[in-house]
Amino acid sequence: MQERPPPLHSNAKLWSIGIAEGPSPLELSERKSPANPVFTWREIRHPDVAFVADPFLIRRDSTWHLFFELFNTASGRGEVGVASSKDLSSWRFERVVLAEPFHLSYPFVFEHAGSYFMIPESRQAHGIRLYRATHFPSEWILERELIAGDYSDPSPVFFQGRWWIFTCKAPYSLAIFYADDLRGPWREHTKSPFYLDDKGRARPGGRPVIVDGKLLRFVQDNREGYGKKARAMVVDTLSPSEFSEHPAERDPLFAPHGTHWARNGMHHVAPVQLADETWVAAIDGNGDGAHEAEGSDN
Repeated sequence: MQERPPPLHSNAKLWSIGIAEGPSPLELSERKSPANPVFTWREIRHPDVAFVADPFLIRRDSTWHLFFELFNTASGRGEVGVASSKDLSSWRFERVVLAEPFHLSYPFVFEHAGSYFMIPESRQAHGIRLYRATHFPSEWILERELIAGDYSDPSPVFFQGRWWIFTCKAPYSLAIFYADDLRGPWREHTKSPFYLDDKGRARPGGRPVIVDGKLLRFVQDNREGYGKKARAMVVDTLSPSEFSEHPAERDPLFAPHGTHWARNGMHHVAPVQLADETWVAAIDGNGDGAHEAEGSDN
C-alpha cells in the first residue's frame, strides 16, 4: 500500500522529532546515525495525525520515554502521545496518554518526590494545569490547576530552593511564577511580565536545566517567523523580586538547515544529562518540502 502524507488543516506545519547530543546543553549537535528525524507522523500510523512536535525525554530504568504533541485533524486539537526506545534511535509509538476537550501541547514531563508529573500547555483551558501519573507512562489524572490565565509553554524548574515556572503571556511577554511547593500556592514575580512584545526571548522552548550552578533557559526565537530558531539564555539573577539573563555565546543554538527535516525551522530543546555527564536532547524541526502550508502555533 502506498504511504500517504498526513492530512493538513489550514494551520498545519510538518514538524518531526530529532535527537541531539554533546558534552553540555550549550554544545549540542544533531546525531549523525541514525540521521534525524528519529520520530515522525509515520510511526503513529494513523490517518488523522498531521505532525508531532514539542518533545520531552525522560528515562525510567533502561527505557527512554518520549512525550510529545500530536495534532489530531479529526478533533482539531493537540493531544499528548508517548513513544519508547532503548537506544534513543529506534522508537515505538505506544499510545495517546492525554486528550482533553481543548488543545494540548508542550507536555513537560518530570519526576518529583517519587512521582511523575506533567505540565502541558493548556492555554485553551485558561490555566496552567498539573497532571500526575497513576500508571507511568500511560495513565494520568488532573492533580490541580496551578495558575489561572492564558499562558503558553509553561516550563517548571526547581532552583535555589524554590519552584519556578517560566511561561509566555500573549502576545509575547515572559511571565515568571514561583512557589515553595510544586502544588502551590504560586505567586507571580514582582516585576513580571518581562520582555513585552519580544519575539526573541519571551516564549519558552524546552526544558530549563542547571549546569555548574547556572540555570539555562531555552526559548523560541520567532523574530523571523513562528518556530524559526531556538536559543539558550543564561540566567544571571533570579529571586522573587529580581531577574536578569543573557544569551549564550552560541546564538542561536539551533536554526533552519538542510533540505529535509528542519529546513523551515527549529523551536524546541529539551536536554537530559546522562550517567557519564554528557547530554542528550529531544529537538524538533519543521521541514519536508512536500508540505508548504502556513505555520501552526503548536
